[in-house]
Amino acid sequence: MAEARRTIEPVVLRMSIERGDVDWEARVRAAHHRLVRTPAYVPEEGEYYTGAWADAHRAFHRTLLEGCGNRALLETFDRLWTASELARRWSAHRNPDRDGAKEHRMLEEAVLARDADTAAAVLVRHLTLTAAALTDDSGQAT
Repeated sequence: MAEARRTIEPVVLRMSIERGDVDWEARVRAAHHRLVRTPAYVPEEGEYYTGAWADAHRAFHRTLLEGCGNRALLETFDRLWTASELARRWSAHRNPDRDGAKEHRMLEEAVLARDADTAAAVLVRHLTLTAAALTDDSGQAT
């Protein structure tokens, strides 16, 4: 799943940066703002990401790609996201030193600067860190 996402999403992100208009930029900014303002953890929901944060997280990542204007690619993203959601939630506390907020901020900044190379590299690193949290040193699932 991680390999598929690291292959497809940077390409779609590049398309979004190339094709997205000012309304798309505003939606990216708004989705990031919502993500930053939504608590990732609350005591009454346990040790994993909150449902509200998970929704905001998905909305941010999908909004980044919506500028591509290609429904088939967005549907592919939706399927991959749904399939990987359990693993992503499971990895929530596997690397407590990870600064996900910084990763998302860097991604937003690169996208809004229309820096496709940086945005794609940040996205690949972001996806790789999530996948790495689920594997041991041999690359096998933990």
